Amino acid sequence: MRQSVGYALSLLIGAPAVLGAQGFGIYELGACGMARAGTGVAAPCADGSAIFFNPAGLAGLKGWHVSGGGTFIKAVGNFTSDSTLAKTDLDNPWIPLPSVYIAYGSSQKWGAGVGVFFPYGLETRWPLSFDGRFTGYDNIIRNIYIQPSLAYQVTPWLSLGAGLDIVNGHVELNQRLDLSQQLIPLPGLPLGTTFAQFGIAPGTDFANAHLEASHTKVTGGHFGAIVKVNDRVSFGARYLMHATIDYAGTATFSQVPTGVIIPTTVTVGTRTIQAGTNLDALLDTLGVFAVLLPNQNVTTTISNPEQLVFGVSYKPMAGWTLYGDYQLTWWAKRFAALPINFSNAATPSLLLNTYYQNASDFRLGAEWVKNAKLTLRGGYLYNTAAAPPETVTPLLPEGARNELTAGAGVALSPKWSVDFAYQFIKQNDRRGRTRDISGATADQLQALNNGLYSFSAHLVGLSLAYTF
Repeated sequence: MRQSVGYALSLLIGAPAVLGAQGFGIYELGACGMARAGTGVAAPCADGSAIFFNPAGLAGLKGWHVSGGGTFIKAVGNFTSDSTLAKTDLDNPWIPLPSVYIAYGSSQKWGAGVGVFFPYGLETRWPLSFDGRFTGYDNIIRNIYIQPSLAYQVTPWLSLGAGLDIVNGHVELNQRLDLSQQLIPLPGLPLGTTFAQFGIAPGTDFANAHLEASHTKVTGGHFGAIVKVNDRVSFGARYLMHATIDYAGTATFSQVPTGVIIPTTVTVGTRTIQAGTNLDALLDTLGVFAVLLPNQNVTTTISNPEQLVFGVSYKPMAGWTLYGDYQLTWWAKRFAALPINFSNAATPSLLLNTYYQNASDFRLGAEWVKNAKLTLRGGYLYNTAAAPPETVTPLLPEGARNELTAGAGVALSPKWSVDFAYQFIKQNDRRGRTRDISGATADQLQALNNGLYSFSAHLVGLSLAYTF
């Protein structure tokens, strides 16, 4: 049971928004870019969001550009058990992900800005009736990036941009603990003796674990380039460095009543327990919470992966622009295994295998400027899965996805504009599991798969921009 706590914490810290981009990445960081399927590394939207999509795009701005808004994500999904065919529905609320950009262009050559947004994150909520509660039933991760950026137009055809990445990482996990898996801390018992060996049924909740950790640091930087071949064709590239974060936090445990009364007199180790004994009181006297589950500190080190994006934009006719982007994310390099360290000497540190693999995004987008007041956008993207079959759990049941987007930009006045976007995500069904074993091999973990995860999501984006 102690190992299951550590495993859940590790996956949450490193892996947790459901159905954003591949892995636990999020690319919907501005309604303009979101409406055209996240494309634009060769020609970013002129609302300051170039700070994320390609900082080199700041070199083309003139004056001040201030924009803010958010994306609201509603994930819908379920798990179907192999053994019972029962379906358990995800219980996610609408999740808001705000973003703010401030940019300034002093001339055609120089541009600068700062953005605040959430490129990595997760929230998954499952009902307490779900067996996956023993891995995690209410899980949140938020990685806030602050990116001060600077751009320069080297020649009329080449612009370069770069900036720092300041990252605040915060995670929370709520998990139920199964008494049948709990070790019994009594002398005279063989090492590894659990309550299941004395008749406690699997799936007996006896404690709730709340895990929380955070850290802020300057982690690296981001770089971009745009090559303008002519007035119709541009190429672009962006590179986001990995971000290694040392998380420190707390693990707190509260008792959940089992209501179990010991039916017959039993001997556990050197101790005799009389019939009629209340099991909840017995757990305290055995020292389960004081010895094995005291409130304690937890630390781990996690790296968000590198991203490399290439793109092209093409204007086939007046008013129309077509976009195509390809993104590679190095999950395998940064998320193959995780160390988990507990401060309590009786809770052993863990090394957990996650086995993530590199993933690709393929994006196509289009934009039509109907007139000075209205611009229409749309797009399609496909994400490959970062999570392998052995890492599909209630914390992150991620898989390959097809996504459709649409939206519009409306000029409210010469200085004010608003952008709207909608995105539908259909994730391929994936087999996965509800429980975990710490230290297990890939084959052992995949053998635990006991059902099917099905997911889709609706995303709504809104951004308001002011130029002066």
